[in-house]
Amino acid sequence: MFTYKEQQGIALIQVLLITAILSVLALYLTSTAKDQVKVAQWQDDKSDALVAVHSAEAELLYTLLVNSKIKNADGINSNNNIINNWNFFDKPFVINNQVNANIQDQTALIHAHFPDAKVLKAFIGFTGYADKDVNVIYDNLLDWQDIDSIPRANGDESLSALNNIRNGAVPDLHDFSFVNNMTAELFHGLLNNTTLYGKGFFNPMNSSRALLTAITNVQIAQQVIQLREQGQLTPIQFSQLTGIVESDKVLLYPSNILAIGLEGKSGISVVRKQKIIELNPYADQYDTPINILSSSG
Repeated sequence: MFTYKEQQGIALIQVLLITAILSVLALYLTSTAKDQVKVAQWQDDKSDALVAVHSAEAELLYTLLVNSKIKNADGINSNNNIINNWNFFDKPFVINNQVNANIQDQTALIHAHFPDAKVLKAFIGFTGYADKDVNVIYDNLLDWQDIDSIPRANGDESLSALNNIRNGAVPDLHDFSFVNNMTAELFHGLLNNTTLYGKGFFNPMNSSRALLTAITNVQIAQQVIQLREQGQLTPIQFSQLTGIVESDKVLLYPSNILAIGLEGKSGISVVRKQKIIELNPYADQYDTPINILSSSG
């Protein structure tokens, strides 16, 4: 039998144990509640960013459909902030306080299926190939996609026992990694400077620094980019600087085939969306105003 004082001591220890257990439980519940609030906030931010991106996309597409892509030559700003901010050479610009966008004119890239020989060979040489090897890799790229088994003068229709020639248009730019004599530098250059979606002409005014340098030189490319960044580059100025003039293969105006990237933020949540579209401003009941060629995000 415990004495009265011993019973009091045991009771006190039991109270302290129960208090400790309840305290730990309270801390756990508090922590769990905070985590749940945090997850709920993330979900709310994600939803907010999704709505912002969706709204910005609709506004951007409508603006592209009903407005000229060339800013006023007289320097007068539009009352539309999207028009004032946009460009077609993949430089990010602001749509609103939540969403940024970038647009790349697809005719400013090398057409993967029907490349301009002069442009593609210049780019191959720019990536480090010696003059004697440029025709080899160029012919290899074409042999990879043609439908016959007859190699070009410098091409290759056989490769090795581990690889088969596609003998068809590439469905994805990553397919070029299998082409014989393809270096990592050229492969990554082609990923960034070629397109599956062409329009039959080339618009170098919106080409990347690498492609501009390849078809002109470092100094001219820098001048073009500087004027372009300042919003002062015109087709006449471009032709004067580069010697490239409009022809049946060159059109110095943004096309209606555009790669559009959107990035929306809310709190710490970020939503990204990528699309390649073809616009048809004069659509009728037989044509859609927007043809989605590719979409992700």
